[in-house]
Amino acid sequence: MKKLRFYKNKILDEMMIDQFLKETGGGLDFGKFIIKMYPELKKARDSMSLKDKKKIIHTFTKKYYNSHKKEIDEFSNFLKIEWSKKEDDFVKTTRIFFNGYDFPEGKYIAYSSIINCNPRFLDQKTFQFFYKKETGDAIHTIAHELLHFIFFDFVNKKLKKEVKKISDDQLWDLSEIFNVVVLKSSFYKKIIDKKFVKSYPDHKKYIAKFEAAMKKSSNIEDFIKQGIVILKEEN
Repeated sequence: MKKLRFYKNKILDEMMIDQFLKETGGGLDFGKFIIKMYPELKKARDSMSLKDKKKIIHTFTKKYYNSHKKEIDEFSNFLKIEWSKKEDDFVKTTRIFFNGYDFPEGKYIAYSSIINCNPRFLDQKTFQFFYKKETGDAIHTIAHELLHFIFFDFVNKKLKKEVKKISDDQLWDLSEIFNVVVLKSSFYKKIIDKKFVKSYPDHKKYIAKFEAAMKKSSNIEDFIKQGIVILKEEN
């Protein structure tokens, strides 16, 4: 896996603000969080005109980046250093957990963001992190997104038949619940502060069952298969 690189991307941030203003998932309303942080973006969410919406978001983002450039750059540079202290251990631990399976090829870029949505882009192996996070929380975000990259590559190559039995939404549920249980486990105790590992509200009911499945499973494939069964039984 390439060493993770850290960049800003204002255009990407504009796109994600536009997308997440009306996005919900896992029991969360991302738009509410954005507007609570930046009330001036309520006009963009409520706008009936796509052109006006994009103009409001563009003007806000440009102004914010210009006035907070130093803070954004400083945290990104700081986080790069802090992650570099854990990166090798994380990659080694994850390879062991996945029975020697390696991370897929990709760009491996972490983009700082002014919103706390932290999306990942599987095709390119890139993601965003909120620049105002506590250090431990930001480290968890990085680990969480990187785990997504190897998880999806693994199931699409090793468990094709099994994942075809569930919907795209259920596969997303599976990946998120998997990450919570795995990153809270003893495997990552020296890398991740467990207090920052939190599930989506809609996923809380699955955590105990997934933890039990992980303890009973003989390997990573068995664990994921059991997770799929749990989701199918609940739906």
